[in-house]
Amino acid sequence: MIHIVFSSSAAGTLRQLLRRRGLREQVVDLTESLDWGPIATSLKERENWLNQNAPTGFENRDWISKHVSEFWTAVERDPERLIWIAPHSAAEQSGLYWFLSQFDGIEAEMVIADYPLSASWKNQAPFGLGELNEDMMAELFDGCTRVRRDDGRFPGGRWFQLMIENALLRIVEGGAIQSVHESYFDDLLLEHCPSYDTNWRRVVGHAIAASFDSRRSASDDFLFWRLRELVRRGLIICDGELQLLSTGDRAANIRRTI
Repeated sequence: MIHIVFSSSAAGTLRQLLRRRGLREQVVDLTESLDWGPIATSLKERENWLNQNAPTGFENRDWISKHVSEFWTAVERDPERLIWIAPHSAAEQSGLYWFLSQFDGIEAEMVIADYPLSASWKNQAPFGLGELNEDMMAELFDGCTRVRRDDGRFPGGRWFQLMIENALLRIVEGGAIQSVHESYFDDLLLEHCPSYDTNWRRVVGHAIAASFDSRRSASDDFLFWRLRELVRRGLIICDGELQLLSTGDRAANIRRTI
């Protein structure tokens, strides 16, 4: 059996659990987060777009194509597939639909984390599998009924619809993945950006926490891109260069202009 996970953090926790139980089963994860950025073109064009709009500060994202190819090869080798997903996560739903566009998911079983676990925050279903520790992952492994994919809930053709919609951001609304305009979280960034100089990472951190509370979480790399766009449009002033990953230099300060 091969376990298919759309969160690298969750995949690491699941591997630890399987090792502890002496189970020699493979876990593969789709490292790429497909909930934002272009998806209507090739992976190479997606890499180029991400490198231009949200540069990491260290290296280009030319690893995406290689990683997806390795993921595809690993999955293809094993027809006995168990798909893990927390459906509240836009990144995980996006990964699932991409997977279904590549492979026949009719025979695959699923572990769907759509109910509260014993140590759940505020008695809520997991927002993403990456938030689970090993004990919570074990609870899911032991207690969650494996089910066949329901095309009514997770339609196999949804990825192609998302490609046609060609949006740069996807969120979960009412349990389903939706395409929205890339400016969806801009007001949240502006709300948490004061009119005095503040470390840009603090602004993004506060915005992430607020988005998590609203159950529509945004990733730091996506908010980094939106912050750059707000600076470019003159809605935020920045006193240096915005870099996603630290290079040892002082992080730039930003402030709202209005």
